[in-house]
Amino acid sequence: MTARVVLVDQWSDVLEVERACAGLGVSVERRDVIPSGPDVVGLVAGPDFAVGAQEVAGLPGLRVVATPSTGFDHLDLVALAAAGVWATNVSGYCDDEVADHAIAMTVDLLRGVTLLDRSVRAGEWDYACSFPRRIARATFGVVGFGRIGRVAAARGLALGMRVVAFDAFVGEEAMREAGVVPCASLHRLMAVADVVTLHAALTDATRGLVDAAALAAMRPGSFLVNCSRAGLVDAAALGAALRSGHLAGCALDVLPVEPPLAGDPALEWPRTIINPHAAWASDESMRLPYVFAANNVAAVLRGGEPERDVVARPA
Repeated sequence: MTARVVLVDQWSDVLEVERACAGLGVSVERRDVIPSGPDVVGLVAGPDFAVGAQEVAGLPGLRVVATPSTGFDHLDLVALAAAGVWATNVSGYCDDEVADHAIAMTVDLLRGVTLLDRSVRAGEWDYACSFPRRIARATFGVVGFGRIGRVAAARGLALGMRVVAFDAFVGEEAMREAGVVPCASLHRLMAVADVVTLHAALTDATRGLVDAAALAAMRPGSFLVNCSRAGLVDAAALGAALRSGHLAGCALDVLPVEPPLAGDPALEWPRTIINPHAAWASDESMRLPYVFAANNVAAVLRGGEPERDVVARPA
């Protein structure tokens, strides 16, 4: 029985995994569902495929699960560690892309580019419907000051914006060294920012972080940008804040259900820009996640530890 490494991901690059696992005596294949069987020793599972206790029970030979994504909330880390399985994600492969996308959406909202285009196509010729604002000296609020948040902050500073940040796990001195004004609480950041961009990981602690109270704390007429995870935001509360006019608009690269179903309320929210989870994408970022994930799988199958980005260790 030949050991198998299986990829379950819509963008899966089998060639990168085959290169990394060359000489290890394993076969590499792509599947549309999580497999089962004792011969599966490695799994590359994208964010659309949950790997938990049920899946692990059907994979007694599994040694490593690598997700080709930064987020790993689709992996049950406790169940994997208990089963003696390594789990890894991929960090850093799209920091620039996501930060650039967040900045592009920020500039779009402040200058009204997309909303003004829509108004022209609707037969109007009036910039007052989404009155452009000055970017320089606008206050840019960054929630989550990890790798991507730091890059986004640097982009904002380069545009002449005043950048404020909140992250419960990053010290204020580190923020000041980056030229950023630290905020003691999320609500304090919400109250002073013209645009708030989210770059926090989705965990049990951060799910619904931007709730009705946080949105109410935002400056009237401000904007929200989310290129991180949809679960960070209470969608119903966001819709209410937009419909009431409390928020001047929002730009979303992520939705609770992707692609959205017919009748998804977000499609009817006013002054809302929605992209199809594209912030991470570029030619380079299409390839690197599979290189990183493949190298992690191969390292474990050689008898070592993953090269990088360990999120769960065998118990």
